[in-house]
Amino acid sequence: MRLSGLGYFGLRTAKVEEWRAFAEDVLGMGVTDTADGIRLRNDDRAWRIALHRADGEEFGYAGWEVPGPADLAEARAELKAVGVAFEEATAELLAERDVIDLIHFEDPNGVRVELFHGAKLEIAHFVSPTGVRFVTGEQGLGHIVFNVDDYAKTYAFYTGLMGFRPSDFCDLGRKRIAFLHCNPRHHSLAFAGLVIDPERPLRKDIDPGELFHFMLEVEDLDTVGRSYEAARAKDCVALTLGRHANDRMVSYYARTPSGFEVEYGTGAITVSDPWPAVRAAGTSLWGHHRTEKQEGKNA
Repeated sequence: MRLSGLGYFGLRTAKVEEWRAFAEDVLGMGVTDTADGIRLRNDDRAWRIALHRADGEEFGYAGWEVPGPADLAEARAELKAVGVAFEEATAELLAERDVIDLIHFEDPNGVRVELFHGAKLEIAHFVSPTGVRFVTGEQGLGHIVFNVDDYAKTYAFYTGLMGFRPSDFCDLGRKRIAFLHCNPRHHSLAFAGLVIDPERPLRKDIDPGELFHFMLEVEDLDTVGRSYEAARAKDCVALTLGRHANDRMVSYYARTPSGFEVEYGTGAITVSDPWPAVRAAGTSLWGHHRTEKQEGKNA
């Protein structure tokens, strides 16, 4: 498959109003109301993140963009060839997502994957409520990171079928993390396969298919700093400022109203193929210390 990047994702939440304030004040995203929640915007696309009202907190779907109709037709053929069942979007779903065409199916962890083309572009340019300029364009929305049950099966699915390429890997004791790219962004998708110590009970935050965090990139360090101060004021900083060893992004992590985290950073390197995938000895060159309030949450 030929993917352009992460186009959008959706969440189900009982905390829509908390998300509205968090998105505007901490992230600097625009907010519009929908029939069942809100949608968030950070560039000239009609939307990038959807929050659907629900009884609890749950990841809903990831929308991966393809360049056009021929690419979506090829994706249908590839899915049929390997026996992966998919469904065509209804007219109602196409209208809800604001796209021309879409199919959806599940990955090995039960995560709903949507392939689409023809996203809606607004005429009015995006203006952030806090003056933020986001890095999107050919790099897509940002990245998402999941915990998975079967690392090898997940890796084969995303690299063998969906066309992602490895950027690098990282081993962290109980976890092996794969960082994958489909455009110049260092990684649009990452997932952690866990090696569980039998003596340690499973935690909710390592359930297969659960979102660990998503990432938004902005144009300058001062914007990250202002967001960091806003997150501190709301007492929702999860990890302090730091710089990652692999993509070199300077970022911090905030705890979202849904409980999982958002990475907010700047200055990441880009990749071009062929790219030599290496195995990093750790995730950060400096910083990214978990705050006292969050110690032990993501063991």
